Amino acid sequence: MASQYRQFPLEPVLFLGLSVRELSQLRLLLVAVVALVVSIASQNTRPPSLVVPKYDLTTEVRIQGVVVDTNDHECPISGGLGSHLVLQTEDGTVEIHLAPTKFVAQYQLIIVRGDKIEVLGSRVTFDGKDALLAREIVHGQETFVFRDANGKPAW
Repeated sequence: MASQYRQFPLEPVLFLGLSVRELSQLRLLLVAVVALVVSIASQNTRPPSLVVPKYDLTTEVRIQGVVVDTNDHECPISGGLGSHLVLQTEDGTVEIHLAPTKFVAQYQLIIVRGDKIEVLGSRVTFDGKDALLAREIVHGQETFVFRDANGKPAW
């Protein structure tokens, strides 16, 4: 008795000229590329609240006050580890962005809590708070310059 069923050879199904194995490898590669692109894109985006402000001569002010805090922390304004002061003025407190810590260290600038200083700088809003990008600081009889007359960083 002959079989009524016709037998077909078991060959891999081809799609676009690729075998099942090659399609599987291609799919894995595609998933890896998409994951890499998403990872890179997420690293280069900043929330709108962290838009880095630029020095603006039209918002330049001179303020005086007492230093209530000093700290160094990562800061996009400084482009890395930056030196900061918190100044108590008649109108409240304001964070002063000085410069990268390496630049400030070259000055041998020593400011501590309780020091009275005067700051010339550009008033900005950063991360939803009032801040000042320092151009000059007068501390005692010394003047420390962080930016030129146009607001360009000295570092």
